[in-house]
Amino acid sequence: MKFYVFLPLLFLSLSCSEIGKAPKRVFTFSGSTIDLSTEIEGDWDKVCLLTPYSSNQEAERLIGFEFDIESKSNIYELDSITLFLVVKRQQVIDYFEVPRNSIDFSAREADCYPREKAWFKIVTGSAGGYKI
Repeated sequence: MKFYVFLPLLFLSLSCSEIGKAPKRVFTFSGSTIDLSTEIEGDWDKVCLLTPYSSNQEAERLIGFEFDIESKSNIYELDSITLFLVVKRQQVIDYFEVPRNSIDFSAREADCYPREKAWFKIVTGSAGGYKI
């Protein structure tokens, strides 16, 4: 009998979770710049920043191939995050969301940056947050 009570609760909890959604990431930094070539581990060619309300079409235009950001992230619906796509040889090898209250990358236009040029100057915002 306990099994029949437990099973619906399990399905309900799984249906409410965000399985497959982009993980959140907060960068720690010191100084006035952030260098993504050292912050993002692994072997990658470029990092692409997608700003709030970006769609699959915007992602495809930006990275040059299809990648379903709408099912993997909340970027299409939210203005509180920036979505990072880490690309190696025309393939997304990692993706994650950076909350704007950590560092506001959305101040820039959606764009891709080669590894050697993926560093940004950090500015303290008027509300005390950080932006690039």
